[in-house]
Amino acid sequence: MMLRPSVETNQVFLYCLAVAAERAGIQLHAFVVMSNHWHAVLTDPDARLPEFLHLLHRLVASCMNASLGRTENFWAAEHASVVTLESVDDVLEKIAYVIANPTAAGLVRSPEEWPGVITTRLGEHHIATKPGLYFRQGGATLPERMRIDCTVPPILRELGAETAVRRLRVLVARNIRQARSKVRDSGRTFLGADGARTMSPWRTAATPEPLRRRRPTLAARDPHDRKAALARLRVFHTAYRAALIRWQRGDRSARFPDGTYLMRVFHGACCDLAP
Repeated sequence: MMLRPSVETNQVFLYCLAVAAERAGIQLHAFVVMSNHWHAVLTDPDARLPEFLHLLHRLVASCMNASLGRTENFWAAEHASVVTLESVDDVLEKIAYVIANPTAAGLVRSPEEWPGVITTRLGEHHIATKPGLYFRQGGATLPERMRIDCTVPPILRELGAETAVRRLRVLVARNIRQARSKVRDSGRTFLGADGARTMSPWRTAATPEPLRRRRPTLAARDPHDRKAALARLRVFHTAYRAALIRWQRGDRSARFPDGTYLMRVFHGACCDLAP
């Protein structure tokens, strides 16, 4: 639980998040930092998400290892989970999931009680201050304060602000109601904000993570949206494999499909333009 909430942990993650998002041009919409993982809903307009994740995770690991007096790997070695959200409903569902996550985990009765980093509504603003435990104070490379402006996801703007806020409020209330019912039916009680703060960072999660579980790359409640998205993914994989085979045979004119990252950034491969 090395991300368990504290003044120092909150400062570290918020500042590192602000730096990484600004450097990679990421638009943040919602996020929450739990005690051993984090969630976010975001938009990647410049196709630089790997750069964002790499920088964020590297900075957080360096800062938190300095804070905890350790030097080992901070993050799990497996790939980060990245899921494309296909529709308005999918985006709203995931934002509601992010907001209600501390309650769904049985930690606090409402998201507002969570003592860690969290957004509880659309369009929030946060000020992040540079942690002194890792970054050099007064250095010219990084500012002392950074601002995070959470924007409304582009796909929700067609709804209008009032409609988006109302629909999100209904979904969050539903998730909280279900979480409270689950905790009550199990005979447990919520840990509470103080319990989350005083939790040992060396404690591990009590619920084991299932092995060989599916790792989805997209989320679509509508079966037609899901079918279309999977078809696009298959087309991408087919085109990518064909281009990679040509590249491995020495053909540097091989053109990779739109969405290719590693071959484009690290090897200068030609790619189709985004629509």
